[in-house]
Formats: sequence, structure tokens, C-alpha cells
Amino acid sequence: MTTTTARPSSNPVPTPAELLDIALASADRAADYLRALDRDHLAREYKTSSHDIVTEHDRKSEEIIVSELRRLLPTCRIVGEEGGERPAEGPSVGSDGPVVSFYVDPIDGTSNFAAGLPLFCISIGVAVDDELVAGVIDAPILGSVFAAADGPALHNGTPIEPRCTRAPADALILSGAAGHRMSKQFPELSGRMNRQMHTAFSAVRHLGSAALELAYVAAGWADATALTTINSWDIAAGFHILQRAGGSVRTWPGRDGDASLPAFLQPAYVACSGPERLELLDELFDDLQEARDADR
Repeated sequence: MTTTTARPSSNPVPTPAELLDIALASADRAADYLRALDRDHLAREYKTSSHDIVTEHDRKSEEIIVSELRRLLPTCRIVGEEGGERPAEGPSVGSDGPVVSFYVDPIDGTSNFAAGLPLFCISIGVAVDDELVAGVIDAPILGSVFAAADGPALHNGTPIEPRCTRAPADALILSGAAGHRMSKQFPELSGRMNRQMHTAFSAVRHLGSAALELAYVAAGWADATALTTINSWDIAAGFHILQRAGGSVRTWPGRDGDASLPAFLQPAYVACSGPERLELLDELFDDLQEARDADR
């Protein structure tokens, strides 16, 4: 993915803290909307299959976020799950200068949301020239807001203390890594991945929201999270928050990916709560990348 629209050099880019404030305000507006809904009677639609659903509220939440981002920073570029890429607007279009991009997932964890579970969130990551500088993950029903700019990562305004990654026998992993897509394409590897993860680690859980899983690892409530196929709007905010909290991320380019792209534009990752890595997860994802390369 490449940037296409720039801000004029005569109009300086807001600071990371200012960009975070814009993202927080936009997420908060959408959070208010989602909290007010009757989630016991939600209609759902299917994008590609029953594993990939959307509701009218995903679209409405994104509309609210986009409207607020446009109001606060008209010259920004927006990449949203539902609306795709929206180039910058205004007189600066086509001029030279840094690109400010907001990566928006209006409801990450739509299946949970549609079922009435509270494990869903709004995720907004902010990049300047494809370098992450800010991010917010707002879980409206849970009352949790994770955020970071160029200072420490925060949970509800309180700094998150860096924490090491526990040894495998004590580690809690948040992951649905060997999901239905991988199981269909690489059934043997998928089965081995599941067996080895459940044997090696203390516990493996899948929350159904990549952004929340990253936030929880950043907070030190789990030791690692990993997914084999993901989109930039799911992980941009989470990657930034986790790294500002002292965590580490490794990515893989997938079947047809470009390894030179920034980490949040890669389709597979393993993220740990500290700089220490869980070697088994990295090795399993190395094996998956080899299988994808051979399948080209």
C-alpha cells in the first residue's frame, strides 16, 4: 500500500500528541453511538462468508469517525475497513509534504458485537509517511481506552508499565492463529500449530478482536498474540500502542506480500509483551511463510 496524497509543506503536520487527540475525539464520538445501541436485536450481513460479517453499525460508526476526522484535519488520508481509501480533501491535494493517514476499524470484533458480547472496539492508527506515530483502541462497553503517541502507552490515562514476556510454560497467548482460512489451505501445518501451541504454553485464548488482543498484550495481561492474515486497520493502532509499552512485533509478508513495507502493512505477525520472543511462535510462522512461498 502506498501513500497518494500529501499535506503542503507550508502547513506543518500536527504533532503526534495532537494527532492522538484527533483520533481520541473521533473514536469517542463513535463509542457514544455504539454504547447507545440495543445490541440484543442486531441484523447482520455477510461479506465473503459466515466467518466475515458486517452490520449497518460498522458503516455508521465509520461514517461518524470519518466525519470527525475530516472536521478536525481535512487534509488527512483515511483508510477504513468499510469505505476503503479516502484521499485527502481540500486545496492541499497534490502538493508536496508529509502524508497523514488514519487507519480506521470502526468495529473490530464485529461477530462479538453482533452476538451481544462486549469484546469489540474502535481502532484508529495514525501514520505520517507510513511511520506510525499514534493510536487509540476504545472498547466502549468495557470502558477501556488504550492510547499512545510519542510518550508512554496509556490505559484510561494511566501509563502502562513495561513488562517482560513470560517463559512459555507460564505464558498466556491470545490468538486464533490457525483459523479456518489456514486450516483449509494448510491443514497439516494448521493442526501442528494448534497442537504445539496448546502443549507449549500455559493457555491459548482467542478474543475475536485483533486490536483488543494487541492492547491486552501491551497492558501485560497476556504475553503474546499472533495472527496469520490481517489488515492494516486491525493492527495499526495496536502495533503502536504495544511498541510504546515496550513490546516487540515481528511480521511476515504472506503469500504475495512485500517484505519491504512497514510492519503494520504486513499480513502476519507475532507480538510479545516485552522484547523477549517466544521462539516457538516465531518458528511456526517461519514454517507458514515457507509453505506460502512454496504455494505461489
